Amino acid sequence: MKILIIEDDPMVRMINHKFLERIAAFQTATIVECESAVAALALPDLAQYELILLDMYLPQLSGTEFLAALLKRQLHPQVIMMTAANDQQTLKEAVNYGVLDFLIKPFTFARFEQAMMKFTRLQVVDDKHTVSQQDLDSLFQGGGVAAPQAAQTKELPKGLTKLSLQRIVTALQGLEADFSNQDVADKTGLSRVSTKKYIDFLATIGFLSSQIVYQGSGRPLTKFRLDETGKQALKPYL
Repeated sequence: MKILIIEDDPMVRMINHKFLERIAAFQTATIVECESAVAALALPDLAQYELILLDMYLPQLSGTEFLAALLKRQLHPQVIMMTAANDQQTLKEAVNYGVLDFLIKPFTFARFEQAMMKFTRLQVVDDKHTVSQQDLDSLFQGGGVAAPQAAQTKELPKGLTKLSLQRIVTALQGLEADFSNQDVADKTGLSRVSTKKYIDFLATIGFLSSQIVYQGSGRPLTKFRLDETGKQALKPYL
């Protein structure tokens, strides 16, 4: 299976990529990222992608313009639209082009997984020569297939957002074992004031451990590292 992510924000692309890797059905899929619809249309193997995760607002060519280009080429992959736009006209345009699902940013992993499961149900129907009413109910109503148990979600503290939390958690994976708040700010491009709120929260729930490092001169520095035992504590917030 080949999946294409079209998103101009590199951090959001990474988050979507990580989300896909968390779902067992897609762990063996080939996942390709593109920063624009123009770059995606230039892919020589574009016709081979079965699923496209598509942002609406892209440079040069919008998401709906990309969908129009696919139709002109008689390409009909399944498309899940992911965008910050929530106006009626945008939704109507996406639906008219036959998108499989529509996710408004910021969305949770649980909602992302729900959209992906809809795609897998469609794949099951596609693989059959004949379909039953149960197959159709599974596709259109989500019945007939045991749905994954939804994780209990928790609200973030006031002032924190899920999208920023996802962005920071993804960035932490690429840092050295011991890192400072400044390292996180540099990695994400956010201010130290913003990242500190999230780092403090992650330390509070046990996702990060911390230690104070005393330097030769000046103020002591707090260093953080990922705590493997705290990963489960983070999941309800994503």
